[in-house]
Amino acid sequence: MKQRIYLDHGATSFPKAPGCVRAMADFMEHSAGNPGRGGHHWTIAASRLIEAAREDIAELLGADPERTLLGPGATFWLNTLLHSSLHSGSRVLLSSLEHNAVMRPLRALQERRNIEVEILDGDPETGVPSVSEVLDVLGRREADLLILSHASNVSGAVLPVEEIAEAVAPIPVIVDGAQAAGAIPFDFSSAPIAAYVCSGHKGLLGPPGTGVLLLGPGFSPEPIIRGGTGSRSESEEMPEFLPDRLEAGTPNGAGIAGLGASCRWMAERGVETLAEHERRLALILASGLQAIPGVRLPGFDPASRRTGVLSFVVQGQDTGELAGWLDRERGIALRAGLHCAPAAHRRLGTFPGGTLRAGIGPFNTTDEIERLVESIETAVERGIE
Repeated sequence: MKQRIYLDHGATSFPKAPGCVRAMADFMEHSAGNPGRGGHHWTIAASRLIEAAREDIAELLGADPERTLLGPGATFWLNTLLHSSLHSGSRVLLSSLEHNAVMRPLRALQERRNIEVEILDGDPETGVPSVSEVLDVLGRREADLLILSHASNVSGAVLPVEEIAEAVAPIPVIVDGAQAAGAIPFDFSSAPIAAYVCSGHKGLLGPPGTGVLLLGPGFSPEPIIRGGTGSRSESEEMPEFLPDRLEAGTPNGAGIAGLGASCRWMAERGVETLAEHERRLALILASGLQAIPGVRLPGFDPASRRTGVLSFVVQGQDTGELAGWLDRERGIALRAGLHCAPAAHRRLGTFPGGTLRAGIGPFNTTDEIERLVESIETAVERGIE
């Protein structure tokens, strides 16, 4: 059996951080009461574990635990923010690199609430918007909200979200950090951002079904899901205080416990150290691929900030067929296609064929990257079957 290489961290991390699975199993075996619903041993144990995990997650991201919300995923929190913040006539600016977790809610709101959406052009090569471009667009007409990916899930390019947010204040800026949290150092407490959303299962190395919303001071979205919270049960209205106001229903206790353990592991290693490892491997991969005739790296700029995500196309090769060959013959897992980001592919000139995407994680090695490069060389020289 060939050694398998996982290079799809842009979709989800694998393996998870050491301690993650154990924490989930411990929760289910010893602490799986319904937090906040009663005063017996198991519900108290569940409440304590979830709040401890909340503190670990907040500490890693530089956030206030009381304004660190935990839910089923980044998509859920993005929908909460957009449906809560945008009303008839609202105008929104966003980058051309946004994921469908942003684009699809916005298109629905365009139709149902008649909001106005304007997409920034960004840099001709990378699609990354600059502070000057944003200010120029706002100078022509104001906006009610800016939405920006912190990092592209197609090219790995990092957007200057903090600089843009500072320049456009007091217009609120919502950041989709699904590809950036855990993949680049970030301190929410020093960022002039209204809200930051991220997945738990990607760069934070936690389990699926977990997502995080960080809220800046004074930014208070309305819940789009209402129900039991274990608090103020005498009222049929949602509580006014956080986190209960936005966390209706029984939480994913096992998932949150696993995410907390992953964030503790990352804090011990240091996000900066882990990020530098991933970036170094991405640059090695880029260098190797650029030396192969017919290989192109859309949106790649070696001099700019980036994550460990890297997309490429091979002239004359179908991305899906090449991905299947890599998996079948070489044991290498990459993702092919549009990566749920058609707007980004249109901007980068890779629509509708998409790209092959390598997503590098903290456990990948130089040898694995070299095996991928050698495999692409073989595919170009000999073809695939």
